[in-house]
Amino acid sequence: MKAEENVKLEIKRVINAPPARVYAAWTDPVQLKEWFGPESVQTRGITADVRVGGKYRWEIITEKGEDWAAFGEYRELVPGRKIVFTWQWEDDEAWKNQTSVVTIELSDSRGGTEVRLKHEQLPSEESRDRHNEGWSSLLERLEQFVGK
Repeated sequence: MKAEENVKLEIKRVINAPPARVYAAWTDPVQLKEWFGPESVQTRGITADVRVGGKYRWEIITEKGEDWAAFGEYRELVPGRKIVFTWQWEDDEAWKNQTSVVTIELSDSRGGTEVRLKHEQLPSEESRDRHNEGWSSLLERLEQFVGK
């Protein structure tokens, strides 16, 4: 696949919580540790320096017992509205020269929040499909977390 092809995914979900609450769940490192990640993985650690130019690192153990880590940098933060960060997997050949971009947009929706998650510049369609599953599960966990 040619690098200039932009393999991307987009997921929309309405969450029954105000945008400020959803934004806080994404940007407060203490809250992130409680919900971030799909059901199928166990988070070993997450660090997040949530400011433009700040870095994050998420370490997991998969259901097969494999250790993985994703990392990136925050590019844009608009309180209650938008979060943009880069996303890359460590020690994965497909990601060696690949940095993808995740955009989370939040908007008011009938007393809740519409979350629009876009993940762009993925290395392959297979990667897109795996990330689509992962992000969908993660959004379910986010919804349960902010709904407490």
